[in-house]
Amino acid sequence: MQTTSVSIITPSYHNDLGRCELLCETIDRFVTGYDHHFIVVGDEDLELFRHLSGPARSIVPSSQLLPQLWPLPKWRGRRYWWSPRIRLPVYGWHLQQLRKFAMAAAQESDRVLFMDSDGVFCRLTDLRQLAGQPKSPLFYSPGDINPSRPHHVRWWRNAHRILGLEIPALPGDDFIGPMIVWERETVKTLLARIETVCGCPWWIGLARQRHFSEYLIYGVAVASDPVLAARHERTSVSCCLTYWGGPQLDEAGLIAFMDDLQPAQHAITIQSHTQTPLQTIREVTLADPERSGHV
Repeated sequence: MQTTSVSIITPSYHNDLGRCELLCETIDRFVTGYDHHFIVVGDEDLELFRHLSGPARSIVPSSQLLPQLWPLPKWRGRRYWWSPRIRLPVYGWHLQQLRKFAMAAAQESDRVLFMDSDGVFCRLTDLRQLAGQPKSPLFYSPGDINPSRPHHVRWWRNAHRILGLEIPALPGDDFIGPMIVWERETVKTLLARIETVCGCPWWIGLARQRHFSEYLIYGVAVASDPVLAARHERTSVSCCLTYWGGPQLDEAGLIAFMDDLQPAQHAITIQSHTQTPLQTIREVTLADPERSGHV
C-alpha cells in the first residue's frame, strides 16, 4: 500500500517570530511522520527567520512563490502591498493566504498540514497517522455559516463566486479551523478553476476578490465537486484545542485549559490577543510529560 506523504506549512512574519520559534521547538520534540516543514515569510523577514532552517525545515520567501508585490505605507494600522497587475492594494493577511495556496501547490508532498505560528504541539504526533489516511481529512462545522456571522457569510458567498458556483441558501458549512489539511492535487484543481472563472492568474483573481477565506474556498471546492469529495473524509473534530478569547492565562489557567484536550487533539492554539505570556505557553507545553500529564 502506497504511503501518503505529508508536509507542514506555517505562514509567519516578524511580529510572530517568538511564537514561530516555539512552534518549531514543539514540532521537533513531538512530531514525526512528515516530510518537511515550510515557513513562508515576506522577503523582508527572510533573514530574521533564517536561523530556524535545517534539514527538515526551510524558510521560503514570498518571491519564490508569487510575482513581486511592493509594500505600501501603513494606513489605519494595516500593512498593504500593491501590484500593477492587481490594481488594488492587498492586505498582509490576504497575502498570507495567497502564499498558502502557492506553497501547497509548489511543494511535493501529497498533503499539507497548515499550522499557524500561534499554535503549538503538546502531544506525540505521527502526522502520517493524523493526515495520511486513504482519504484526506476535511474539517468542517456543519451549518455554522449563518446570518449571525456576517464576515463568514461574505467569505462563503465569495468562495462560490470565484469558483463559478451558484450560491446556495444559508446556512452553509464552515471549513475554517486552526489545524487544516489540504491535498496538493485538489489545490491545483481549484486554482485552475479560479483561473478559468476569472480569466487571469489565480493569485490576481483572488486578490481582486478582496474578501475571501482560503479555507472556505478549499472546502467549498471539495463539497461542490463529487470527484474531489470522494477523495476526502469530513470530520467535525478539530485536532487542535483553541483559546480564541478571554482573560490572560497564567500557568494554572493554561494547565486547566489543556485538561480539556480530547484524545484526538494534538495541539493547542492560544490567540496572541489574549496576551498569554509566551514563556508560560513554553513552560507548560514543553513540561516533563510525567508531570504535565498531557502526552
